[in-house]
Amino acid sequence: MKLLDIIEEIKGIQDPSSPEGLILIVDEIRPPKKNLNKASENVRDLIQVLEKHQREKEALHLYFNDFINSKHLVPLLTNSGILTNKGFFAEASERMASKVLPRAYGDSDHTGTFNEIFHKPWDYLWINEIAYEDWISLFRVLGQKEVNDLEVTDEVFGQLTNSILVLSQRIGSLGLEQEILSKLPELEEFDSPFMVQNKDIFLYLDNIQNSVGFDLSDQNPDYKQILVMLNQCSDFGLVIGKNKRKYGADLHLTYLLSRLNQNIDRLRTLLRLIVTSPEKTPFNVEIELFKNLVIAENKKNSLSEHFENNIKLLAFQITEHASKTGEHYIANNRKEWWSMLFSSMGGGFIVGFLSIFKVLIYYLRLPLFGEAFMYSMNYSFGFMGIHLSHSTLATKQPSMTASNLSEALDKLVKAKSEALENLAEVIVRISRSQFIAFVGNVLIAFPVAFLIARGYAYFSGNQIAAPEKALLLIKELNPFTSFAILHAGIAGVFLFLSGLISGYYDNKGVYNKIPQRIKKHRFLNNVFGKKVTSNFSEYLDSNLGNLAGNFFLGIFLGCTGTIGVILGLPLDIRHITFASANFGLAFVSVGDSLSHQDIGVTIFGIICIGLMNFLVSFSLAIFVATKSRGVNFNQRAELFKIVLGRFALKPLQFFVPPKNIDSPIDELEVKK
Repeated sequence: MKLLDIIEEIKGIQDPSSPEGLILIVDEIRPPKKNLNKASENVRDLIQVLEKHQREKEALHLYFNDFINSKHLVPLLTNSGILTNKGFFAEASERMASKVLPRAYGDSDHTGTFNEIFHKPWDYLWINEIAYEDWISLFRVLGQKEVNDLEVTDEVFGQLTNSILVLSQRIGSLGLEQEILSKLPELEEFDSPFMVQNKDIFLYLDNIQNSVGFDLSDQNPDYKQILVMLNQCSDFGLVIGKNKRKYGADLHLTYLLSRLNQNIDRLRTLLRLIVTSPEKTPFNVEIELFKNLVIAENKKNSLSEHFENNIKLLAFQITEHASKTGEHYIANNRKEWWSMLFSSMGGGFIVGFLSIFKVLIYYLRLPLFGEAFMYSMNYSFGFMGIHLSHSTLATKQPSMTASNLSEALDKLVKAKSEALENLAEVIVRISRSQFIAFVGNVLIAFPVAFLIARGYAYFSGNQIAAPEKALLLIKELNPFTSFAILHAGIAGVFLFLSGLISGYYDNKGVYNKIPQRIKKHRFLNNVFGKKVTSNFSEYLDSNLGNLAGNFFLGIFLGCTGTIGVILGLPLDIRHITFASANFGLAFVSVGDSLSHQDIGVTIFGIICIGLMNFLVSFSLAIFVATKSRGVNFNQRAELFKIVLGRFALKPLQFFVPPKNIDSPIDELEVKK
């Protein structure tokens, strides 16, 4: 439809609140998605048509003004692009529901008509392609004024000031939320910037309405005072963000801080609309606000946007706490490397017993639930025992060292090349730590399980694992004829999740002050005494996350096979240490019938299982660490090249620490 025909049709619209005219105009301007650059050309065509046809220009100007004044702008200005007070999960649920059943808006609300006009989810893309000069020309040809040139009695100006008041009051109430006050009790004082800004804005707007010749410049002391207060409100939010290790993090708090920042940013934008400045570009703020509104409405149902905006702070905090003891999992020199070997040998010793217990549980022939429960408890208490004995389980390290990766990433902004080198060095150290942990676990798990099974057979005359069970254990380790590699990948995911769970519970301990609450618990103090209770609270402060992570890891590993049976899917787990112990256990029963090829394939399968355990858990740890620090794909690709280059030059360092420190980054401290 030609532009003149559209404008002619607009003349016949009787209802001034109908968006039909603007829908037709925008549909005509909207370019094909594959040719967004055409948007500017289409806008210039519209401008030329209006400049050549005075009557049509006046008709469109009249329709546009009547339409703007026909409904309220306050909901659009104060809600669009700003999180609701529903909370993180309720907001996510609302977005999912809105994808199926679109939201309903009030008849007097311009939000609904705005969505009708820009109804394509990619409208924001071509809107951003239009040059500022073209927007300015369009507004001028339509006879529009900048907001600061409007009379204070103008309908649009009045709705703008009402929107400013709404946002100001909302910021004040957010600053008094219990989640924020518990971290910053000083905000309860009368001179809190959250309270003061509301009072200052009310007086400022009242003076605009009632004072003749009021100074609307950005040099007005009252306006500057408002900006100072808003900056202080933002700073308090930053204080909580910068002290995440002290305060902990929580989805609700993260959501609150996001809401607060969004309201402050929108309030600043609306205030800039009504002030004048010699450096201000015509319609600059109006165009900026308009673009932000289009983006917000186009993405209002986006779950990825919702998670992206809220998860980053929480991911940051979890990676910090997930490695509260992460530095103990990295061998920085030969001495620590040997210590890691002995520590992992302790882990292999315990796993040797766990593999025996698991086979014994198998022969109990319990119902599915009972079997899954017993397997889970065997794993959980075994892993907790490994932690309590200060031993090490191979492949557990990567998920517990996310913050060590993050600490190197923190330097990306300041010195990218140096930070990437430091990060590569951390990866090298984790790799050789993982290698020696593999060695220690396997060296002990196999003989422990073998000797226990041999001793049992010698004294009882029976095998712990009957030949059919032993052959099944061997078959499950074959990387060519079984799902061993897939199952090792599943175990790697669970190892990674256990690291996140450790961080989650350590974070919860900090955020909810669990150790302090236990220390002051009246019942515990009366029953066990103050000293025991105090020691217990201090122990939980350092070990709650590790204990929880190990417990849930056991649940994951113990239930996966049962869930696979229930669902009829080939789900199970394989871990290198248990694989080597199972091989030792099975070898006692069927070792004489195994060929050299069978033994070689089984050993190769155990190695493949370990590599898959490590690669999956380590890759996920790197992903979360980089995600929490906002690292982009190009930086990750460059890091990959650096690591490959280091492996090509000094492959031995990925397995054994160098004797002498010959590189400045060899002095890199893993623990801050």
